[in-house]
Amino acid sequence: MSKVRPGPRKRRPRAEQDTSAEAWRGRLHLWIDICGHGAVGPGKLRLLDAIAATKSLSAAAKKLRMSYRLAWKHLQLIEERTGLNLVDRQRGGRSGGGTELTPDGRALLEAYRDWRGEVEEHMHTTFRRHFAHWQKSGCEKS
Repeated sequence: MSKVRPGPRKRRPRAEQDTSAEAWRGRLHLWIDICGHGAVGPGKLRLLDAIAATKSLSAAAKKLRMSYRLAWKHLQLIEERTGLNLVDRQRGGRSGGGTELTPDGRALLEAYRDWRGEVEEHMHTTFRRHFAHWQKSGCEKS
């Protein structure tokens, strides 16, 4: 039996050649550690967001191009580390199964988005203050 190999991964599109005054930009990734262990970060939040959109762990995994097993493990890890029940699961059958975010799951997703927005706003302000004199250069070379 031959192995099924996934197709090529989609690459992120390259940023357009930006010669504007803000060619330099700060970027950050935020994670939440609980008791010294990574619990929630951008990838796991994308999983929760995909579950909210598709109402299915299987469909969310496909959307994110990850295996169902890995998605399941990520979900278990988040719930274990946060101590929150983040999804309501319904087994398949005639009416079909499904996975929906609980109120705690939606609240965690929203709190992370709000926190990230506030941190990014502060980061952009301080980035401009510290790097404004260099922002006019940098995009001519590829």
